Amino acid sequence: MSIRRYFDELKLRLVIDPTVELFEVISEKIEEKEGYLRVVIKLPDDSVMHCFEYVLSDGSIGISKYSFHWQDVAGNLIYRWDNSPHHPELDSFPYHVHTKDSVSVSSKMSLTKVLNEVKALLKQQDVGARGGELVVGRE
Repeated sequence: MSIRRYFDELKLRLVIDPTVELFEVISEKIEEKEGYLRVVIKLPDDSVMHCFEYVLSDGSIGISKYSFHWQDVAGNLIYRWDNSPHHPELDSFPYHVHTKDSVSVSSKMSLTKVLNEVKALLKQQDVGARGGELVVGRE
């Protein structure tokens, strides 16, 4: 798959995903062997995600660097999944997820995986608002 096709499929997902209220492509670079996509996504609860993927291609797409920062309407961190190599103590190094109070193990993420996770968390949040308990899960 080419980088252009991969990014086009990501943007199509953003268009058709009901969890995405609105999105803006902040920057995009597409070359034969590398590229990046930076988008800002508004979610139904007015929270915002700042997303970045840097990919390499040698016939297949490999996500080299990423950051998916999810914040509430007041700008407070909800989650940030990234693979910056600054938590070598974690078993999943360099993959990890930040919350307001901690850093935890995470699997390797992609924008598609994060959107699936956010969709599930928003659904749990909706259940919690109706009297259920919010249980935060990670892959």
